[in-house]
Amino acid sequence: MRSAFRGVVCLLLLAVMGCHSSPGVPANPAIPAEAAAGIFQQAADLCGAESGRLWGQSLCGPMLLADPATLQAVLNQAAPGATADGGIFRLTLPAGTGVANTSIDLHGTRWTMVMWPLPDDTTARHILLMHESYHRIQPSLGLVGGGGLGTNTHLDTRSGRVWLRAELHALRSSLQSDGGARQTALGDALALRAYRHSLWPSAPEQERALELNEGLAESTGIAAALPAAQDRARAAIGDLVTHETDPSYVRSFAYATGAAYGELLTAADPAWHRRVTRDFDFGVAAAAAYRIPSPTPDATAAEAALSRHDGATIVAEEDARQGETEARNARYAAMFVTGPTVTFPLGQMSITFNPNTVKVFEDHGTVYGTLQITDTWGTLNVTSSAALVPPAWNQVTVPASAMTSADHVAGDGWTATLNPGFALAPVPGSPGSLRAAAR
Repeated sequence: MRSAFRGVVCLLLLAVMGCHSSPGVPANPAIPAEAAAGIFQQAADLCGAESGRLWGQSLCGPMLLADPATLQAVLNQAAPGATADGGIFRLTLPAGTGVANTSIDLHGTRWTMVMWPLPDDTTARHILLMHESYHRIQPSLGLVGGGGLGTNTHLDTRSGRVWLRAELHALRSSLQSDGGARQTALGDALALRAYRHSLWPSAPEQERALELNEGLAESTGIAAALPAAQDRARAAIGDLVTHETDPSYVRSFAYATGAAYGELLTAADPAWHRRVTRDFDFGVAAAAAYRIPSPTPDATAAEAALSRHDGATIVAEEDARQGETEARNARYAAMFVTGPTVTFPLGQMSITFNPNTVKVFEDHGTVYGTLQITDTWGTLNVTSSAALVPPAWNQVTVPASAMTSADHVAGDGWTATLNPGFALAPVPGSPGSLRAAAR
């Protein structure tokens, strides 16, 4: 699942429930056949040129382009329920299907799914196509990592952000250098990484899991899309710069670190992909490839590395952000702790969200600025509000408003559609709050 890249917003799909296509070509197709065929040809050319050299498997395979607004999809090959339209195939996805840049299982076949429209920028589009094509073969490689849901919350703290940003700056310096200068800057990145990981016991594994999932995908996208080393380095640096400006790093950091470490590894060891296993760690692999001793967490060494990589600017900006975070948490407290809410239980869900709007609310969980969740009770759409999901992932809560009632399942910036047999019921002891439940 590819995150925002050069202005392209993408959503994360956790699970697709009941993906059964509906037959028929829409009267006014949202995706032009000629444009879709052109995208499919670009993907075929890229994966054909890659020809399995990275992972020992071709990135070519079933691909569909889907319009999240209309649920119209075009496919590069036939599928049950799809209708031929020249050289492509069309179907309408069922209501509630999460449309995302991801991979899905459809009628027993694993498909690459890419949201329509795709980026106008050729490089961004090609990387996206290959990134998502990697996700299609990822399970067969045994390299499925973590989706990042409810994890890496340390990267929304001032300290976590400072040490991550410093690592990103050191990686950029390494990519822009060669020889001894490259190795020195990479050593700084690894020292900063080791120190950050030492501050939170869960950090090393949580970060590694997301890097295994999205870091490897982004690295693959760049490697398959761009044959020239200078173009790959430029794309990796672009990821570092772009993702450093993300409002939150909790779900997006791995796109930057994976791209950077991946390109550094390729420069030192072009065949590194074939030795990746389920316990792969980018930092460990980079240290070995460049013969850098694994750093021992050291505050003094980390502070020195920070000062060499724009530390004063990073610290000043994160101090300012910390004040904004405290104000934001006060707003969240009013929305989710002291104010009336509407809560929906989670059990058999599919979820899409913008990873760049993910925030951490102290010990209460994770807040999503945009969100679509489908579960047994129906569908919740959050477009311009906030939704709180606790660490247990057993419910999702949105703020109630004056308009919210059992007969009007909506609030400021969100709406919900309840399935037959479900209704909103008052929450005892919490005036104004409601909860979705079976009748």
